[in-house]
Amino acid sequence: MQPDNTVSPAPAGPPPIAAKARSSDADMLEEGELVLTIVRRSLVGLALIYLVAIAAVAAVIGLIIAVSPSAFETSDGNFSASLSAIIFLSVLLLALILFAATYVYRQSRLLVTNKSLVQVMQKTLFSRKVSRLSMSNVEDVNEEQRGFWATFFNYGTLTVQTAGTEDNFVFTLCPNPTKLADRIIDARQAYARENSAPQ
Repeated sequence: MQPDNTVSPAPAGPPPIAAKARSSDADMLEEGELVLTIVRRSLVGLALIYLVAIAAVAAVIGLIIAVSPSAFETSDGNFSASLSAIIFLSVLLLALILFAATYVYRQSRLLVTNKSLVQVMQKTLFSRKVSRLSMSNVEDVNEEQRGFWATFFNYGTLTVQTAGTEDNFVFTLCPNPTKLADRIIDARQAYARENSAPQ
């Protein structure tokens, strides 16, 4: 009789962790959930942030020159070293502020999937709120455009009314809100058809 040389299989363990990079949006999705649309806020709001930041830096430089004009005078008519330093630091500060503001602004988004709505609100560099609403709880979708600029640049406020005691989803500075409202309604109807079909 020959000895049995077969090796018993090792017990099944947990699957290995995938090493490939995934987007932050993919981490927020459930198994089998597909992204239909990703909407970020209108660039009009970002342009307003840029204008305010530029105006603020210009006002600071103007205030410094008005308060102490003699500090920047030179005998040869060139810029003094202190004025050059202030302008350089102001431009550097402006660039940092605008970079941070752009990042925070562009991280806020609304994901429409085949199963839910996922709203990501980036409040500051280190503060983010993620809210999820199942398509089964979507009651109605409203969009509103107020004023000349909102109509001209085609942005507005999108409100998704929810069932029960859940808070409504409100997405401000939404580009083309009418089209997005239609997409959400279509996704809601497709979800209802899929889940009401006999198994």
